[in-house]
Amino acid sequence: MSKFIFYIFLIGLFLSLVSCGISGIEAKRGLIAYLKMHHKDKYEVLTFKRDFNAASMNPDLFWVELKLKENPDIVINFDWNAKNKALYIASHNRHDLSIESLTRYQQQEIVLREEMHETLDADVVDMEVNVFNHTISITLDKEPTQRDFEAFSRKIRYVLQDYPNTWTQEAHVDFKLKNEKKGFYELIVKPNTYNDSNLTYRYYSNAIVTNNAGSKKAEHIDRVIKQEFAKPDSPIYLNRIWVNQSKLNSFYIAFEKHEPLKEAEGNRHITEAVGVYMVKMNYPNLDMKTLKYYDYKTTPRDGIFYSLMDQLPEDYQFLIEHP
Repeated sequence: MSKFIFYIFLIGLFLSLVSCGISGIEAKRGLIAYLKMHHKDKYEVLTFKRDFNAASMNPDLFWVELKLKENPDIVINFDWNAKNKALYIASHNRHDLSIESLTRYQQQEIVLREEMHETLDADVVDMEVNVFNHTISITLDKEPTQRDFEAFSRKIRYVLQDYPNTWTQEAHVDFKLKNEKKGFYELIVKPNTYNDSNLTYRYYSNAIVTNNAGSKKAEHIDRVIKQEFAKPDSPIYLNRIWVNQSKLNSFYIAFEKHEPLKEAEGNRHITEAVGVYMVKMNYPNLDMKTLKYYDYKTTPRDGIFYSLMDQLPEDYQFLIEHP
């Protein structure tokens, strides 16, 4: 009942604040006038809708999408403050934000993506480049080798170095096979212009990270681990796989052991994590060696996987520093 009253209060507050704001028609009219005056009517308004949210509590914010008329491929979006007749800049967002800068960014993004495809198309089956998220997804006919990683890293870094204002972080490159949702290997490519020395969470250059779900290899490893260690009343869950950074067939694997929750009132399907196993495995022969079991009664669960990684041989480390 109290939640219902709280939601009614929020709805009422929302309606009262919105009713005090500038109307949608008036706000859109103001934006169009602004575009004609300052941008010579170069843009077409695709979307214009109120964007009131609890973070800003500003009823005069509107979500806008504009298309550059001379190049329809360039679509920019932003929050528009109808009262101030200006783009809205959140207090935590201090970088330059203007219609001109957003347009330049989109123009560079299109060129960057085209150049990436020209550079890599001969080597891949398919590829997606997400500049906003700094991710690249590459589909191959067969699983990549160490030499493949080195070649892709070199080519990707060569492209990114020409766009330091557009690609501002390291690239997370996912390598997957056909029909896979996500690849097993992810390569971290650091542009020459990227400086992460002030960060506490830092990757080694060309670090190779593994994804625990989505790929055929991860599913195979998970199935083998469960056959070896899982019991009907004590399921296990794959949590981390660390790969040898130069020998891609050697892994350290961490997985959590669960047991029925004692206070579950007889429902044995409710479990809780009680500890974590660490094993070493070679692939594809699947030779496995149990190294250690860490019981959460004596080993704190918080930060356990960073703690385990710190104990690994250097060849399996992919982070320089972490929290």
